[in-house]
Amino acid sequence: MIAMSFQRLRSHLKSIHVEDHIIAGRKGNKENIKSKIIVPILQTIGWNLLREMDFDHQGLDIVLFKDGNPTLIVEVKSWNDILEEDINQYLEYSFRLNCPWIFLSTGQQMALYCTLLNQQDLSEAEPVIKFTLEELTGSNGNKILNELDRMMGKKHFFKKNSALYAYVAERLADQSIEEAQIEFVKSASQHVRDDRTRQLTVETFLAQLRHHSRQVSGALVYLHSKMVNALKHNNRLHLRYRNKGVGLEYDTVDTPEGETLSLFDIYPESARITFGQDGWKKLNITATTFDEMTNVPRKAQSFTWAREVGTLLDRAIREINMFG
Repeated sequence: MIAMSFQRLRSHLKSIHVEDHIIAGRKGNKENIKSKIIVPILQTIGWNLLREMDFDHQGLDIVLFKDGNPTLIVEVKSWNDILEEDINQYLEYSFRLNCPWIFLSTGQQMALYCTLLNQQDLSEAEPVIKFTLEELTGSNGNKILNELDRMMGKKHFFKKNSALYAYVAERLADQSIEEAQIEFVKSASQHVRDDRTRQLTVETFLAQLRHHSRQVSGALVYLHSKMVNALKHNNRLHLRYRNKGVGLEYDTVDTPEGETLSLFDIYPESARITFGQDGWKKLNITATTFDEMTNVPRKAQSFTWAREVGTLLDRAIREINMFG
């Protein structure tokens, strides 16, 4: 739990052998990137693992909290992903959490974005800071870490006399930071209202898959069919189509006031899935199954990935039926 020094962090990162420690035959290199690269960096610049990092918060990889409020969204992509691909989906997450700071990483590349500067479109946004793992472990690594600490470190993060505050103020030109923050809050509130008025249907679910590859869209259609089939095996399960996704839910009791647990969601636009870990915790599934849910890659990949996720979902539902 103790943060590393810059020197120890750089030694740790240099010791990582990508083929063995990140990729090699493992299903979820995102989880390896997150735990072996991103979390140590965040800890080194002052963020506390236990008190300030929330994992899988509303389907996001990591959300950093300060004074009880979402402060920084951290999204981890796979090692060979393009860092900026589908970047505007993170604008949506920023509005959803009312949090204008997004740190993206593939493990190879890392960048911090500020949606106060680009509230309409992040696709052409300039990152506040961007660097590679190779640069971090190279001769300029300490310089980069110092800059990262000045920009993203908990001690300095967006205080009025900080480097980050000055950076944003300079690029807002004729608008003050306070005005940009008010505009951002209004945009976030409007986004939430718009979301509540939009309801996904089977037709719109399929329509949102069209911009994905055949592999990805086929994988998500397969998982949707798994959700539909699950309803046949437990009468407390039902599907709910919401504004951005379709969810598999479970009614804990047969009364109208009973609790409904969110178990599994597909978000077709961003090609992501989530397991509702809080919901599954309340059901009597095995620790092994729960651990697999925690580590399964969230981004849709291939049909092989979909079959593994579908098998995991089937097993979890069988365990509800056996032990619930």
